[in-house]
Amino acid sequence: MATPQRSASARPTIRDVAAKAGVSVSSVSRVLNGGPHTSPELHARIMRVVNRLGFEPHSAAQALRSRASNTIGCMVADLSNPLYSDMVNAAEEEFQRAGYVLMLAATRHEEARETAFISAVRRRRMDGLLLFAGDNAHADFAASLATLDLPCVAIDREVPDVPSVRADHRGGGLEITRHLIGLGHRRIALLTGRAALLPSSERLAGYRQAHAEAGIDVDPDLVRPQMQGSGTPFSEVRQLLQGESRPTAIITLGTHMLAGVMEALASQGLHYPDDISLVCIGDTDLARHATPAISALTWDLDEVGRIAARILLERIRDGDKAHDPRPVYLPTRFIMRHSCTPPRER
Repeated sequence: MATPQRSASARPTIRDVAAKAGVSVSSVSRVLNGGPHTSPELHARIMRVVNRLGFEPHSAAQALRSRASNTIGCMVADLSNPLYSDMVNAAEEEFQRAGYVLMLAATRHEEARETAFISAVRRRRMDGLLLFAGDNAHADFAASLATLDLPCVAIDREVPDVPSVRADHRGGGLEITRHLIGLGHRRIALLTGRAALLPSSERLAGYRQAHAEAGIDVDPDLVRPQMQGSGTPFSEVRQLLQGESRPTAIITLGTHMLAGVMEALASQGLHYPDDISLVCIGDTDLARHATPAISALTWDLDEVGRIAARILLERIRDGDKAHDPRPVYLPTRFIMRHSCTPPRER
């Protein structure tokens, strides 16, 4: 007897995914359940098929969706970054008061980890998702997120049809670059995050705008997008400082990058602010307690986390009625200390 054909309206099964991906059912199951020993290439191939077919790991997921799990997913790229931890802590307090538990995932800017967490959010039937700054070039992650029928809010990240809370990184980059130009600096190095991150691209836009206003050409060699890892700023800055036309000022992130910059300056026998001016983005303990203390661009991290959590809770409660598509911007603040002076004649 012939096997009856599955109707076009029937939900895809795990066997359909395995067949389309050319792998075993156990491989699909391992990827969907976040199991170990799966290569990034295999993970990406399976998730592309999952997204294309609209596969739900649980056949009863549609019926169960109305049951609240009282769980919020939170995706953070770098848990070692104190700026993230402050925002996460503030958001968690809001969720806890509302009766929700926060489940945290550290993705390390790896697309495979991002898509795996989306699978976990779907599988565990979480009630909402908080997305911190991440790489907007991750197409597989974006496709996976688009299939997630779940309230989401982004922090410092641009996601289609998802409300967001952001610091005014462009305005901040503009303000600190204007300040340095006003002191007489014409060669200002910018060490920021990877170019595909929203804060980095906005910060660079403000930096370029300040140069354009002053009629100063930007030297591309002075703009150094940084990959993850504390060793990179040290080698980048040493290279900049060893050139004949070294920068007279440096703008850097205030976490691992700042430590690398300070180490590089010391290795060249240079001191701030006498030999070079220094500004950091993010007011960290290192910036506050360095000698002399370092000027910093900051913003209300707790408020960012609280606002994002409240918007997400409203969306969980009220659905799309609570959705305002316009991003919420929080102002930045420039704290001037003793790390910047006019450039010294060389």
